[in-house]
Amino acid sequence: METVGGEGEGGGDLTLHHSLLENILPTATYRPIVIFCIGLWGWGLNLYLLNKQHVDPAQLLQIHGIEKNTPLHKPIFALATLMTGIILCNVVWYTMTPWHWTPILCYVFALVIIFWPGKNLYRKERERFIRVLRRIFSFNLFSKVYFGDVILADILTSFSNVFGDLFSTCCSATTQDNPCYRDIFVPLLISLPYVIRLRQCLSEYIDSGGECKRHLWNALKYASAFPVIIISASQKKADRYIAATGSVPSTWWISDTGLFRLWMVFVFINSMYSFWWDISVDWNLINISASPRTTMTHHGHQHHLHHYTTPIVRFRRHLHFNESGPYYAAMMIDFILRTTWSLKLSSHLYVKRLEGSIFMMELLEVIRRWVWVIFRMESEWVKRTMGSLPTDNSNLFAMDPLGNNNGGNTATSKLMPIREEDDDETEDPTTK
Repeated sequence: METVGGEGEGGGDLTLHHSLLENILPTATYRPIVIFCIGLWGWGLNLYLLNKQHVDPAQLLQIHGIEKNTPLHKPIFALATLMTGIILCNVVWYTMTPWHWTPILCYVFALVIIFWPGKNLYRKERERFIRVLRRIFSFNLFSKVYFGDVILADILTSFSNVFGDLFSTCCSATTQDNPCYRDIFVPLLISLPYVIRLRQCLSEYIDSGGECKRHLWNALKYASAFPVIIISASQKKADRYIAATGSVPSTWWISDTGLFRLWMVFVFINSMYSFWWDISVDWNLINISASPRTTMTHHGHQHHLHHYTTPIVRFRRHLHFNESGPYYAAMMIDFILRTTWSLKLSSHLYVKRLEGSIFMMELLEVIRRWVWVIFRMESEWVKRTMGSLPTDNSNLFAMDPLGNNNGGNTATSKLMPIREEDDDETEDPTTK
């Protein structure tokens, strides 16, 4: 919470942290592209680890593999290596000739790689990525939501503040003393990934015919991020008023202290709700059920029966990984970093210019998302191999079996690739 209250007594350490970051990244404009590149490495690492643990990501994501014996992570690592090389070369160029437009070229090259029309540079993977982006940015409530779309959209929520950071840093690099309407566009960009997931949840609810209420509760989880973002933007505005006049305008219905307390309430709700959903629904590791109990009391010759329920916490019985230790470690990491990231949803933390702290919090969230993806896909894989995950929860949060919706045995049915994937199979396999 010291990042909200001010620099305080730790200002010297923060200055040192900032100077250390500057020795690596000569300007903050590189921060978003570096986080994106680290995220790409992390996605490749996710695919590699899942493949090592005999989980088939291609089948879960409903896509065709590259070649018979070529795992999905290899082209991802190749693209990540290419992006890393571009960033390093650009940083060296900037240190030699510090022109303020130089870092922007990193983003231009990244877009060129994604939209390169040629058949090289792993065209199949790039086109697949563009297709998924096109689906998740559709606001058609009646569109089909695939598991791969959910995974990418959830990953984008971890980069929500990076999008706001990208707008701010690029604005600073390309304009002089121009606010670029940051008070409006930064909160909007931070909110966009949560709007996408909210739409997906509503689409899944509609697709279930209104029977699966779990999707509505999931939509509420993503909606809980909006008050944090909105109140944070208000706090940023309040800080300006206080710096200029010593107080917030008298027309405001709430004081700056009240605004901060309200922000903390919504941060707590968003953090705990998201953490609980991660471990109990996305990973399906923890189930809390009500166990009926009966006791008998004696008063003289009379016997009275008392019925009550006791909550029981159960850990999932069927685990794909051999040891239970990684599951407990993942829950601990998720709890700690979920809390930290809820604070990071707040755009007003940028006011203190804690560049090193901003970079570290964004990096920690990327690491948390790596962990989340591993266990989210592990849970989905267990659902496929077991037919469903045993749970004592009510049907409200019961997980849908993973398989075709055309009936049949969902325990053994193979996930069919998305129809758009069939077009790739007709292409020349040498387009890599």
